[in-house]
Amino acid sequence: MSTEIIRVPDIGGASDVDVIEVSVQVGDIIEVDQSIIVLETDKASMDVPSPLAGKVTAISVKEGDTVSEGSDILTLEVEGAATTEEPGKEEPKTEAAPAPAPAAEKPAAPAASAEQTVSVPDIGGATGVDVIEVCVAEGDEVSEGDSIIVLETDKASMDIPSPVTGKVSKLLIKEGDTVSEGDDILVILAEGAAPAEAAAPVAEAQEAAPAQEAAPAPAAAPVAGGVEAVNVPDIGGATDVDVIEVSVAVGDKVEEGDSIIVLETDKASMDIPAPKSGTVKSLSIKEGDKVSEGTLILELEVEGSAPAAA
Repeated sequence: MSTEIIRVPDIGGASDVDVIEVSVQVGDIIEVDQSIIVLETDKASMDVPSPLAGKVTAISVKEGDTVSEGSDILTLEVEGAATTEEPGKEEPKTEAAPAPAPAAEKPAAPAASAEQTVSVPDIGGATGVDVIEVCVAEGDEVSEGDSIIVLETDKASMDIPSPVTGKVSKLLIKEGDTVSEGDDILVILAEGAAPAEAAAPVAEAQEAAPAQEAAPAPAAAPVAGGVEAVNVPDIGGATDVDVIEVSVAVGDKVEEGDSIIVLETDKASMDIPAPKSGTVKSLSIKEGDKVSEGTLILELEVEGSAPAAA
């Protein structure tokens, strides 16, 4: 076991940013990329993900505090790579398990690096989205999870994080451009990466979740032969949240990750993605409704499953 202090990453040069939500408590077991705090600038709100998995042993901030890049957020007892039942044997693996730490120690290892093109992830089907800020410049060193650009739709602004640690070798967009899902953002010389063609799909998959305001995928509970109920996931404890858009209709085919509804709290709007691919069999909510965690959104006939028996 080792103890790591998690600090505020690069937030585009903003300082004294408001902490509007602390998403974890002392004693919580958290995963890599799980949201630990939510910050709000005058441009957008953003979730700060954990770069490591482990147990929260101390929290250094509270709601209402202001922070800047490098401010301490919390202390994390880092988990082992496998089990912790035999600490004597597993500790060497534990020290090597967290990816971000070793990567940061090897900035001068070009032989183990490869160029990756970072593209716009799933942004809920929006197209022609404005780039309101480019947070990095050519030559900058970025860490996994650092914001690289900020987009603004008519619903919300969202930070797009870097999926890997490395050095920005080329910028492909600028402020004022408009982009859609799949558009290239920049080329990054990723530390310790596999060749770009193999790593690109992984990078896009890692980007997709944070771009949706860190909204976790809804839990799908089996209802009957191939039809699953899709409920509102954890939305940070908010209740009676407004449904401002229903993005699908009965009979629509949706892909895993497609936006199915858009919610709006007093802090931000968030897209709720489909947890699986399939066909919408029924809708249980409409625009203007209010929902909380666990509220039924729709029933989905999952692809590859037999239709429900009559």
